[in-house]
Amino acid sequence: MLRTWFDSGGDFNAAHLVLLSDWGLLALLAVALLVLGGLALSWHNTRELTGRRRWTLRGLRAAAVGLLVLLFLQPGVRLENVTRVRNHVAVLIDASRSMGLPGEAGTRLDDVKALLAREASVIDAWKQDHQVDFFTVTDQARPLADPATVAAEGDATRLLSGLEDVAARFRPEEMAAVVVLSDGADNGALGEAPAVDEAPPAAVAVARRLQAPIHAIFTGPKDPPRDVAISRVAYDDFAFVRNAVSIEAEITVQGYQDLVLPVTLRRGDTILGQRSLTTEPGQDRYAFDFEFVPDKTGKDVFTLEVGQAPNEEIRDNNRRQFVIRIIRDKIRVLQVVGRPSWDVRFLRKLLKKNPNVDLISFFILRTGASIDVARRDELSLIPFPTQELFEEQLGSFDLIIFQNFTYRGYQMIQYLPLIREYVREGGGFVMIGGDLSFTSGGYAGTPIADFLPVELPPEGGDLIDEGRFRPTLTEAGRRHPITALSLVPEENDKLWAGLPELSGVNRVLGVREDAVVLAQHPAREAGGAPAPVVVAREFGQGRVLAVTTDSTWSWAFQAAAEGGDNRHYYKLWGNAIRWLIQDPALKPVRIEADRDRYPLGAEVTLMTRVVGSDWAPAVDTPVTIEVRRAWFDAGGLRQTAVVTLLEGRTSENGEYLARYQPVEGGAYTVTARVDRGTDVVTDEDVFVVAPDPVELRGTAARSDTLRALVQAGGGELRTLDQGLDGLERVEPAVVKVNRRKDVPLWSSGWLLLLAVLFPSVEWFLRRRWGLL
Repeated sequence: MLRTWFDSGGDFNAAHLVLLSDWGLLALLAVALLVLGGLALSWHNTRELTGRRRWTLRGLRAAAVGLLVLLFLQPGVRLENVTRVRNHVAVLIDASRSMGLPGEAGTRLDDVKALLAREASVIDAWKQDHQVDFFTVTDQARPLADPATVAAEGDATRLLSGLEDVAARFRPEEMAAVVVLSDGADNGALGEAPAVDEAPPAAVAVARRLQAPIHAIFTGPKDPPRDVAISRVAYDDFAFVRNAVSIEAEITVQGYQDLVLPVTLRRGDTILGQRSLTTEPGQDRYAFDFEFVPDKTGKDVFTLEVGQAPNEEIRDNNRRQFVIRIIRDKIRVLQVVGRPSWDVRFLRKLLKKNPNVDLISFFILRTGASIDVARRDELSLIPFPTQELFEEQLGSFDLIIFQNFTYRGYQMIQYLPLIREYVREGGGFVMIGGDLSFTSGGYAGTPIADFLPVELPPEGGDLIDEGRFRPTLTEAGRRHPITALSLVPEENDKLWAGLPELSGVNRVLGVREDAVVLAQHPAREAGGAPAPVVVAREFGQGRVLAVTTDSTWSWAFQAAAEGGDNRHYYKLWGNAIRWLIQDPALKPVRIEADRDRYPLGAEVTLMTRVVGSDWAPAVDTPVTIEVRRAWFDAGGLRQTAVVTLLEGRTSENGEYLARYQPVEGGAYTVTARVDRGTDVVTDEDVFVVAPDPVELRGTAARSDTLRALVQAGGGELRTLDQGLDGLERVEPAVVKVNRRKDVPLWSSGWLLLLAVLFPSVEWFLRRRWGLL
């Protein structure tokens, strides 16, 4: 205003009021005392006059004193032409996905672009005194060259993080103002702050760092879009097999009434549970709880989905996919024993000592054919629960051990096919020799014989060889993980050669074609080959081990008696258990993605590790990785397709590192294949590729978060219609005065005339009204 009145030529760019006199402090104090004394004297002398006369004289005295003080101080207007260091106006544009939702005229981001185009003249005016810097803000602030090119692609809105980035970029004295253009749908600290009258402490802390006004332009629509969204899913990344797993979900409904929709949880293609969402008046959030008991280990993609509402504007938030790893809490082992023995005692001790094993043991002390010398209830510790074990609870076991046990006499014939299916579907099974095992236990021709790795002779004849022997490793046994007492082949051979002798072996006709003999009898033959002692086989998805002797306990007992230890016995059976339950660490091929979930556009790293038949790293081995994508089409049907094949060779460490960048979202399965000549071994892993759903969990715009922000920053909250003009800014600092001109306000004849007139009139009226 001062420049408008006193700088008609526009030669100056700054104007302010000054005092042109050069009086010292003592002179100013003396004048102040004289002024107060003159006013007090007038107040005292006129107290007996009527109200009108009294206030007239007092007014004249005050006007005269004021004019005299004005002439004494000599006020003026100082016009200057100065050079300033332009400080910064930071304009933060919300570029998160919620800004792509409907706004007033287009999307919320379209409304921001229209505002910036409409207010271009205001921004140009800012640029005369300030440096205007544009940023996009999602999870952080990023410099933006052209606001017209910004896209709503961010997976999060963290307004405070963006402001902290601005504060780290500029010093406080370099800031003029911050302008935030956002729908307020913050999903960081600002959005999570409780609704209170005071600004959130985190916002106050950022405002103190900036030391400049923080303004906000609210870009959200007046009415929220119609939407059904999965706003929250709570689950554990890991769960235990055969233990209840709980998944909690919260669904938000906006703009709908009298709505009924299905809510479904799937594991792959299998439906684990379904609920019904029914809207209630005045309620917009609905909680659901799903619970299931996984029956197998592994890593799977789970999908939670709510049906689409009629004319729903946003559909990307109706489905959430996530990965859960199902692992073993403990290895559940069922040990069934025909009669007590040293072999049984040592193996049971080994299993009970292992903290990772949940052991259930049954020792048969008598059968239905035993001679009764007392009542049955006096001789039975507990009845043998065959139906519960081999029908109701069979699938809950990871491993079943038949140790010198015959099924005869327990009415078990009907359960033997169930055990065969249990193994075929992924279970582990061990049969250990003895006079009640293999053919001696009546298993020839039964469903058990179908999956044993050895061929059983018919009953009759000599079925047990009682001689002592020291088993020898086969070529396969020298490199198999079960018989690897040491990872060094030469040392492993030496350890096996030094083990105590065994006694007794069950006779068999031979081994299955797909079975692998790991240890054999050095002298006895079966089917024209050395008699097998330790034989492994894969049957369906399960694994089977046959040990045709019941004297491996001597490896622990005699070794300890001779001053050694029992570690080789523990190592052998520990290896066997890990192989039978299919421990992932023992897979010849393993593939693993570095994450379970990737944002769209991120690069996936796949590591494949391969070991050879000797379980050493397989060097320069060809590896093929098939990448398969599963997604849901517009009709909600699950579709799958192979999207790419990755090929390479392993390094000297037996590793092949591959990278792949998915271009579409969905659940991905990667399968690594290695051709070892005699067979093809595979492994697979799963992961999810999807935009982070956090931006669409709540689609309503929030002016309350922006209000808290401007409250902390001392700025204004405006709507799009109110625009940018007039927002407070910190003026830039002056570094140089190029030219100066003082315009005195006191050097006027009219002021001198009034300075004489007011005392004269006061003197005249005082005389007329009888005052001296």
